[in-house]
Amino acid sequence: MKFVRTIILLMLCSSSHFLFSQTETVKMKLTVTDSYTNKTLAGVSIINPKSSTTLATDGKGYLEEMINKSDTLFLFFPSYRAIRFSVADSSPKKEYVLHLTLEPFSTGISRDIIIKAPKTLEQIEADRHNIGITPKELEKPAVSFMNPISAFYEMLSRHAKEREKLKKQIAENDKDKVFKELLNYYNEKKLIDLPEEHYDNFIRFCNLPTEFLKNHTDYEIMKTVKTFYDKYAKLSGLVK
Repeated sequence: MKFVRTIILLMLCSSSHFLFSQTETVKMKLTVTDSYTNKTLAGVSIINPKSSTTLATDGKGYLEEMINKSDTLFLFFPSYRAIRFSVADSSPKKEYVLHLTLEPFSTGISRDIIIKAPKTLEQIEADRHNIGITPKELEKPAVSFMNPISAFYEMLSRHAKEREKLKKQIAENDKDKVFKELLNYYNEKKLIDLPEEHYDNFIRFCNLPTEFLKNHTDYEIMKTVKTFYDKYAKLSGLVK
């Protein structure tokens, strides 16, 4: 039993030494703004799946924190597209001042103002099939019996739960993004007449699973969305 405890202690010490030797701590001064309004965003989550930590911007959309230069971080905020960033490839320095923007899924302005041209069905189909693809930083490390230190560290770490949580958030973001691209397309083709400010409510009303959007044909999705739209339009008063 003493031998086993000794081995475990050596594994943990070796693992810690390896991890710390591979990192360089730097200061990050981060400001996050809305890409459309240019207003700062308070409460944006900054998630580090490697260290299993989550931080948040303050009331002015600002965060100052020490990070490892090699880490990849994720910005997440409800109704905005999640992004990932790193300072690993930038010039070496002890302090990094970052100004990052998040793009909202919906602008909430009049639909008569066109911000972006709707995507084609072919482009949307490619997006549909890519919903929820996991960024490589969130992939579970391969457990090798030839590397007991990595296997033991992964078994004891809290990283797995944080990775799974972020993967679900990214998949949900991807699904909403693709759904809204479809709604833009259907509006342009006059298959529906849904104001943009109703997009979020309509998506919740439909409650279509991710697998439906990924695996069904354009025609099947269009018919389903059109059926839901006819019901939603009457219930919400869009049509009499």
